[in-house]
Amino acid sequence: MLRERFFEALEREDGSITAAARAVGVSRNTAYGWARQAGVRGRGKPGTSGHPGRAGYERLRAAGVRRRDAAAQVGVHERTAQDWDQGIRQIGHPRLHDR
Repeated sequence: MLRERFFEALEREDGSITAAARAVGVSRNTAYGWARQAGVRGRGKPGTSGHPGRAGYERLRAAGVRRRDAAAQVGVHERTAQDWDQGIRQIGHPRLHDR
């Protein structure tokens, strides 16, 4: 029930996870955990939506373009492309497996 109230507050607060957590009375860590589990990103800082070339890279790979060529076309390193193919994301220095 508290989680449902949090997501209602998130709508009212225009996507601000911190403000929604404050409105419901839960810690920010709990609220960010709920949002992450639901696949929701807060309005946060600009540029937190991931790499701008990833969607283009994934389209190229789906069309059968080699990893090396697709990475060069979108301007990323081959290691980054390999990580994307394997479902690995990097937050700070650690590399985390999504799948």
